[in-house]
Amino acid sequence: MSADNWAICPRCLDRAKAEVAAQLAVAERAYGNVPAAEYEELRAQAQTPIDPEKFRTFREDYEFFGASEGTIVAGYSGHCGTCSLTVDFRDEHKFYEQGDP
Repeated sequence: MSADNWAICPRCLDRAKAEVAAQLAVAERAYGNVPAAEYEELRAQAQTPIDPEKFRTFREDYEFFGASEGTIVAGYSGHCGTCSLTVDFRDEHKFYEQGDP
């Protein structure tokens, strides 16, 4: 059996959070140094909520097989098309020795 899924990329989401924090810092530094309307605009931009669904860019592929041979094989691979975060692994678990009644 194999399947795929689109997950939220943790790196992309963290980068978006860092960008919002940086925007908020810019707005705070601007307080009292720019016209009030400009400050309010900076603050509003920094307080725009992050929609995690925008970061559903991490493709997950996984598979499980091998019961008929007595060894279950589990494989996983994930890759973000935006930031290139990648992970791959494979594991095998023997649960039955052929010819063992």
